[in-house]
Amino acid sequence: MSTVEATYCSQGDLQFVLPSIDEYDTKRVLMTNWVASGTSNLYELHNSGYTKILFKDGQDLGAEQGSEPSSNNQWRYIEADDNLEFFLSSSSASALNSIIFEAGRDFTDLITEVRKRGSDFTRNLLSKPIYPRKGVGMQSSVANDFPEIIVMIAAHLACYFLVNPYNKELADELYGKVSNIDGTGWADKINRGEIDLYQEDSGDAVKGILREITYGGSSTGGIMAVRGVPSTEWDLIKILITTSGTLTVGSASTVKYTSYTGNDTGLKINETQSATIMDGSFQPVGHGMEVRFAPGVYSSNDEWELEVSAPEYLDQSTSAIKYAYNARI
Repeated sequence: MSTVEATYCSQGDLQFVLPSIDEYDTKRVLMTNWVASGTSNLYELHNSGYTKILFKDGQDLGAEQGSEPSSNNQWRYIEADDNLEFFLSSSSASALNSIIFEAGRDFTDLITEVRKRGSDFTRNLLSKPIYPRKGVGMQSSVANDFPEIIVMIAAHLACYFLVNPYNKELADELYGKVSNIDGTGWADKINRGEIDLYQEDSGDAVKGILREITYGGSSTGGIMAVRGVPSTEWDLIKILITTSGTLTVGSASTVKYTSYTGNDTGLKINETQSATIMDGSFQPVGHGMEVRFAPGVYSSNDEWELEVSAPEYLDQSTSAIKYAYNARI
């Protein structure tokens, strides 16, 4: 059966949350009391306990046999008798008792399952859709395909499922980061609109979200402030240094910039400011927005991106719920 639901976190994300993750490997060491079965090269371990996967000195011996084992390293667990059978030629019961046999789930399979469960639980907890950050230049700073808050929620929940059977206190702490009775968990805040997801037109975009795209190795200047009220539903404004130089207080500037907005054919195409001299004051870049450049060295092709969205298009679900209290005196 195939699935179309995404897994939001990796094993590395789980280890970031819980560095001691390897301590929760569920394999158990079997007793060292193998006995000969009466069939040549076939040995038995009575009262072994349920065995789904068998490991010999750390090696996964693969799927159990449907019938009595008859080749080296084949095995079978007989649940009705709680008896484990193992075939190994030119050996003995005492030799097998010096080998470390383990039973349990493969740790990689276990991690995969808790990652999936954590991701499914994340979808259940949140009242908003979760979209991937696909596209060139769209990933987070740690190259995740999903918003970092979603990755961390899923990773904490996955670690919760892994830890809960063994350490309730730690499990509760992990779950509490996501959701708790006080409503201070990440999922609680997302549902109330206090934390925005990447795809939402949030208050940040109304003020302008600035990103550095290209920055020369010798450059020391930059955009230090943004102001204005966007006049467009949504756009990415490109701000490009077209003439290099140094912006110095008390000296005439030779640095020039050009800005571009989107049009009906694509993003960052329509030239709105052409070879404009940088003067250190608030200067227009398009859609009613202005930026202020800091003094410093600017290299040709230094580039910034300003994401903007008009306030009337703000997603109301991202606005935090506000409370007012009234009392009669």
